Amino acid sequence: MPEVTQRNIFLVNFDWRNLFVDDPQALHDKFARDHLGADLNNFYIYSWAHQSYEAAHKNWRTTHQRTYGLEKLRVPLNLWALWSIPLVVRRKKLRPDVWFTYDFGMVPALWICKKLYGGKIVFLLNNQPKIYSETRRFGRVKGLYSYVMEHWFVHLVDQYMTINETLKKYLIQIGANAEDITIFSVNTIAHDKALAEKAPGGVIRARHHIPTDKKILLSVGRLEAEKNWPRSLELFATLSDAYVLLILGMGSLEKKLKAQAKTLGIEDRVYFVGYVGREEIWSYYKDADAFVLLSTAEALGIVFWEAMYVYTPVIGSDVEGIVESLGRHDERGKVWREADGVAGYQERVLSCTTDSPERTQMIQRAKTYVDDMIQNDVSVNDLPVYEAIR
Repeated sequence: MPEVTQRNIFLVNFDWRNLFVDDPQALHDKFARDHLGADLNNFYIYSWAHQSYEAAHKNWRTTHQRTYGLEKLRVPLNLWALWSIPLVVRRKKLRPDVWFTYDFGMVPALWICKKLYGGKIVFLLNNQPKIYSETRRFGRVKGLYSYVMEHWFVHLVDQYMTINETLKKYLIQIGANAEDITIFSVNTIAHDKALAEKAPGGVIRARHHIPTDKKILLSVGRLEAEKNWPRSLELFATLSDAYVLLILGMGSLEKKLKAQAKTLGIEDRVYFVGYVGREEIWSYYKDADAFVLLSTAEALGIVFWEAMYVYTPVIGSDVEGIVESLGRHDERGKVWREADGVAGYQERVLSCTTDSPERTQMIQRAKTYVDDMIQNDVSVNDLPVYEAIR
């Protein structure tokens, strides 16, 4: 095995849950998920947060900067970063190999640091900023701002990491060079392999008092606009009472969605389960008869991979990130398009929840696909950008 060089990484993060103090294991798992060498590399993490403090933990140090609500107004926050981040770097006498961010608005501040102190800028793209922004409140304005940030600063980045061909294409469309893009596998499955194998099946029905004659549809995702929950509930309401829907996740739309379920007369068949930890989520995947998520924007949908990994058939919407995983011709899962309407939704649900040779072959292809995809273990330490540092 070739020797892996330890890197010093300055990383800009948003830590609204104060994970650095309250749940450092969750932060570690996030970095491991993103192949950042969580145990190998040295990190200085500049975190925008709800409170200010400095702390250290093993090979990680941090400056947490309180935002005073400016996270909702990204223009002043991005301008603030232009002087606050270089000031911390100067004060702490940091000289990292890598300036790392997930946010185009933070790139100019890191570019200033690069010019002053050397190193390379690495950007991890795990969503489609403009598309996601457009799904939120004031979406047109936020989408326009994301568009400007992407197109102005795309060329300041030395190396991109991203999660699939869909996002590589997105980067190329906004001006990144293909040779500067490295695809890695967001692999929550590798981390959870023991949990997935040990997770008991047949426990979710008892936990939620679901009769054995009911089919379980499962959805996992934040309760936010891009997940298209209102349409999902409308479609689910057209199914017979032989089906129940379990929704795992939290978000700003929870109250509205519960009200909608009541209006549709399905509140007794829709379970808003809330947050479920990694040690429990695999039992939900295993006990579901099918997994359904009809997002209007989805970069990859790792939750599809997780369901596919335990042989649960999946139904997804016609967005590039989902279609890449499921296949354009339903090879590994069923793709629902708005043009398919209610009848198409019902047909896909019936197909995925009824035993048949076609269903068996589809879920086996899905499992094989996920097994292949998670073999990609390229990390931030393997990037070609380091050739220029030597």
